[in-house]
Amino acid sequence: MKKIGRFFLTKALPCIILTFFILFMNSGNYLKNYGLAEPVPLYLQRLQQMIARGEWQEAAANLNQLEVAWRQAVRILQFSEERDEINNFQHSLARLKGYVAAEETGGALAALHELEETWADLGK
Repeated sequence: MKKIGRFFLTKALPCIILTFFILFMNSGNYLKNYGLAEPVPLYLQRLQQMIARGEWQEAAANLNQLEVAWRQAVRILQFSEERDEINNFQHSLARLKGYVAAEETGGALAALHELEETWADLGK
């Protein structure tokens, strides 16, 4: 009985813990697609349509909702994603806010496509 307990503490338990952490640290892509209550790509698609039509008030409101959804996503993704990618998304989001506030279509669409590309790269 003593050998089984010693084996469990020295061999099995560390393997189980390491396996758990490896799975957790590589779960970003799964969590990004299935673990979010409000999917970020939905807001990105809406924003693209609103910006293209020139609906700046609605785009600003949708951008605020996108920011709330992003803050919730960061809580889930922060352990499995690189900090640089998270910061890049936040900087692009701030840039998009400025373009929407200035009602500049070209810059807003460019920043929006940058956000979409950064979102697609999360979890890779």
